[in-house]
Amino acid sequence: MVLISKLGHQNSLHMSKLSGFTFRFCIGSQGGKRSGVWRVWTNDGKSDVYVAVRTIAGLSKISLHETGDCNASMTAQSIAMDSTMLEKLNGTRHLDQWRRPLRTGRLLSIPLRLRFPASELRAGIDSVPEKDLHWIPPPIDGCTCDVVFMFSSSPHEPGDWPWRTTGGICLASTVLANGEKLWLVSKNYTTGQPLASVLDERKPSNLPLGSRLLMGEIGPGNIRIITDAASDKSAPTEA
Repeated sequence: MVLISKLGHQNSLHMSKLSGFTFRFCIGSQGGKRSGVWRVWTNDGKSDVYVAVRTIAGLSKISLHETGDCNASMTAQSIAMDSTMLEKLNGTRHLDQWRRPLRTGRLLSIPLRLRFPASELRAGIDSVPEKDLHWIPPPIDGCTCDVVFMFSSSPHEPGDWPWRTTGGICLASTVLANGEKLWLVSKNYTTGQPLASVLDERKPSNLPLGSRLLMGEIGPGNIRIITDAASDKSAPTEA
């Protein structure tokens, strides 16, 4: 799965289950190299979680549904804009579909990881929101920052969160209307050779300056991993 888009401070954000939840984040720094701007949100009184890159949120998004069904899909708006899109996608808006476990007790349900290699951060040419944007420090050269989506159905002690003892940083959390808790946790890793090879071998896409490639893969445990990559591996004018 490949999608295309144009283009902090690590405080934990918690929202009440009675209201909707919105969390916007970016890897990097204002005025420096950065990733795309991502948005995670829920609707009032609902337990479905949505994820999208800010600049194409109206065209494509990821849906992590309360039922356990997970989709990466084109929106109805994007289909309406291109009458040939449904035919290209064999009659469905879905680019990918998978399921996550529900009510796992003390075990975590992890359906999605967003991956941000240091090599893919670029100086952005598009504007970023001035308010409510959480900047996540970039990984060092040779490393990758993962933002991991976790659902839990067992309570955690105050001040505790999943992966805390192994170096995970809690970015945000919210209790959903169905009682599950959503956690967004970041953790840095050494960029593995398989990913480095894929990034190194990408073909120049001739996309506009500032474009991003969203490169999807299936990881262990049926987890979808999406890498926020630069559209061109050299991109000297973006650095």
